[in-house]
Amino acid sequence: MMRCIICGSPTNFPIIDLPPIPIDTNRIWSSRDAASAVPKAPINLVHCRNCDHVFNRSYDDDLVDYEEDYENSQMFSPLFRKYCQDISDQLITRHCVRHKHIVEIGGGKGDFLRIICERGDNLGVSFDPSYRPEPGDDIPKNVRFITDYYTAKYAQEPVDLIVCRQVLEHLWNARDLIATVREAIGDRYDIIVYFEVPNGDFILREQAFWELHYHHCSYFTKASIIKLFTECGFRVLEVQENFGGQFLAIQACAANELASFRTLPQSHLSKNATAALCEVFETAFRERVKSWLDLVDRFRAERKRVVAWGAGAKGVTFLNLVNPSGDVISHVVDINPRKVGRFVPGSAQEIIPPEVLRELRPEVVLLMNGIYRQEIGSVLGALGLNSTLLVA
Repeated sequence: MMRCIICGSPTNFPIIDLPPIPIDTNRIWSSRDAASAVPKAPINLVHCRNCDHVFNRSYDDDLVDYEEDYENSQMFSPLFRKYCQDISDQLITRHCVRHKHIVEIGGGKGDFLRIICERGDNLGVSFDPSYRPEPGDDIPKNVRFITDYYTAKYAQEPVDLIVCRQVLEHLWNARDLIATVREAIGDRYDIIVYFEVPNGDFILREQAFWELHYHHCSYFTKASIIKLFTECGFRVLEVQENFGGQFLAIQACAANELASFRTLPQSHLSKNATAALCEVFETAFRERVKSWLDLVDRFRAERKRVVAWGAGAKGVTFLNLVNPSGDVISHVVDINPRKVGRFVPGSAQEIIPPEVLRELRPEVVLLMNGIYRQEIGSVLGALGLNSTLLVA
């Protein structure tokens, strides 16, 4: 019996079984042949009725590689950059994070760390095994990088704020990282930790099927992330939904012996409500995929010029489920220049910059994330295009 990876309970019930999809959805490929031949694996989601956690019971950590050609920066979007600036300002203001030391775990290129260090005149260090300096990258003097995983050997690193964004969902042994962080903090109750993950409540509630990725072994609900942090010795200060509900953010500090579970914020969804959402999830998924397959067939019959916008993980899941051959959705647009000229894993569409659309003149643009609709519409308008926008 597979036990819950957060609480250890055996009371896990199946939610959905997805067919094999690309394992490394944020890895970019330099050739169409290589992209077409990527390894794939199924996803088998289950729901823990004890702590409300959702996870992929068939996940195999040995299949996933974060150290080669891994690219997931969203900072080229003005909307996303403003979101990160707003979160930075909130942390600086609420916790007086000025002239302080910040540790970021899994910080990628250090985009968020640079923002919070600049805006608060802080010193920061980013831990990420995938970090590779870009040619011409002007690294600020108050930011440094350690190309390694954050482990107990770095416990003596000076720190006032620990940030970890969009990392915990990748870790099969997430409890190990939270325990490591708690041990490093010791009895310094003034240190704040800020963790951000994809919002499992949102995925279930909104039936956001394209948010399912192999490299995300965990889908935290409000209840399960609270349980993880409290059982590892933290006092939860706040849990909130961010970025249109798509992200779940937790702020916490070390708990002392007076901390009480009765003071914890409660999830807005009961376990029974989450279970009910899980029970209808697979049926709704099959219906949604069939609807898109029918629409793609119609586009094919009408010889529509169709592109997708967004070569991130959502796009990879969507494209591999609804047009795996890439014969209808011909290209994928992305504003991240590091992805341009590369190819989508599995379905193998070429990734292009927005200006190429002047030549392609697509009749339909499929948006992989509807939150960017206004931003994308403005870009298309500036290019002189009036394509039909559909949210995937």
